[in-house]
Amino acid sequence: MRVLMIDDDCDLCDLMQTFFQRGGTEFICEHRGDKGFNRLQNERFDIVLLDVMLPDASGFDVLQRIRITSDVVIIMLTAKGDEHDRIKGLDLGADDYLSKPFSPDELQARMRAILRRTHKKQNLNVIEVDDVTFFPARNHVEVAGSSIKLTSVEAVILKLLISRAGEAVSRDHLYHSVLNRDPSPYDRSLDTHVSSLRKKLGPCPGGSQRILSVRGVGYQYAR
Repeated sequence: MRVLMIDDDCDLCDLMQTFFQRGGTEFICEHRGDKGFNRLQNERFDIVLLDVMLPDASGFDVLQRIRITSDVVIIMLTAKGDEHDRIKGLDLGADDYLSKPFSPDELQARMRAILRRTHKKQNLNVIEVDDVTFFPARNHVEVAGSSIKLTSVEAVILKLLISRAGEAVSRDHLYHSVLNRDPSPYDRSLDTHVSSLRKKLGPCPGGSQRILSVRGVGYQYAR
């Protein structure tokens, strides 16, 4: 399991890191909201522990940015245990909250409970096409049983394409859903992400391309 903690309390981060790494959990800390968000965009994590009070941004703002592209499990950490903060975090998409101070054992118990629930959900919503298995609940993909690391943007693109395998998905829809903007004639951002996704997935078992370009429309995941 991989956990990302975004919190500027260095002592707390060190304590949690020591506790969880003893049990075999890969526990990574970032002390700024922007660095934590950027790390999440480029690496896969199972759980994010997100502090409400950060030096460069509100934890709620970071939460909203994460939820645009990722369904990763998020537990909000609040310093005061304020009911307003708890309600706001849950309304914005947090999976749970924990008031400081807290014990590592309580945090671990909450993490286990959430992962049990999400694991059941994953098994109900798994998408399989050929040798690719996609787990939408945590934006995780396996090819021939091996895990592939995708960025959050690549995972969203794959989710949109593989859930409609055999159908063409328009560039306009992909730009709006993935990049939250209209396409422009010279904007190749989407194509760059698709190219990277193709390389990571590799070809189909028969050697053909998994993601096809549909002229004048967009992209299609081959079935």
